[in-house]
Amino acid sequence: MRLCTLHGTTLRIHPLFPMMLLLFILGGQGQLIAAFLLALLFHEAGHIYAASRMGVDVTQIELTPFGGVMQLEDGEGVIGRRGFLLSAAGIIVNLISLLLTAFVLTVHAGTFTVYFLWANLAMLLVNLLPAIPLDGGRMALALLSCRFPRTRVWKVMLILGRVLACLLILLSLYQAFRGVYAPSYAILGCYLLYSSFLEEKQSAARYIAALFSRRYRADTGAALPMQTVCVHGETPLRVLLPQLNPRAYHTIAVLDDAACGILGMVSEKELYAAVLDQPNIKIKNLLHPLKK
Repeated sequence: MRLCTLHGTTLRIHPLFPMMLLLFILGGQGQLIAAFLLALLFHEAGHIYAASRMGVDVTQIELTPFGGVMQLEDGEGVIGRRGFLLSAAGIIVNLISLLLTAFVLTVHAGTFTVYFLWANLAMLLVNLLPAIPLDGGRMALALLSCRFPRTRVWKVMLILGRVLACLLILLSLYQAFRGVYAPSYAILGCYLLYSSFLEEKQSAARYIAALFSRRYRADTGAALPMQTVCVHGETPLRVLLPQLNPRAYHTIAVLDDAACGILGMVSEKELYAAVLDQPNIKIKNLLHPLKK
């Protein structure tokens, strides 16, 4: 659900978010939800501040029942130390808030203060999990992408996140079998599974958006060259996209199985048309056969 647009940043809210707020308020947990929202606000503010310092524009912020999801104009291209700090900024803010709140508790142990401490602690621990799309997974992705192909690292982190989600769900079932009511593990596990599949569907589209943005900035200075990229026909579209040069336009030559002949050509326009609905499609399924 779109709320508004402020300074080029679109603010959205997940449909389940207001329902969660209402349930907590009706259950007499107004202070708890207020503490969670304040901790979430600080967390996202940390990311926004880090992005502004790095010159990266925030295109969208969405509030979900488990936290905020922020999309950056050039997020796919920020790797290494900068990418790590960008992903860690929200966690650092929660850590600072946690320490300050713990100090305040030594002076005034109010109910809201206790809730705010636990909200920051929960957000800190959850986001340290090495799972995409959590900050911990993106921190690992930013660092490992400097030494290994980003697509391969991203896929490993995605699988790791799904394994972790399944373990959380099994832990919740085990606790229920023992007579212990612990739905939070199952809820977090289901959220991670849902988010990982959503991430898989949207990652290619986000890369295209970042590619267009970088190309537009380059195109304003001078004309860009046309490059021909040769790729094996069995290559998935998602694997090809990160190899495109934002400072050039492309035509894609699709090689046969033996890599000794060209089966046909694919234009950039056809790649972008397919990426939203079929990010895993093989390149050979998009080509136009060469005329003989």
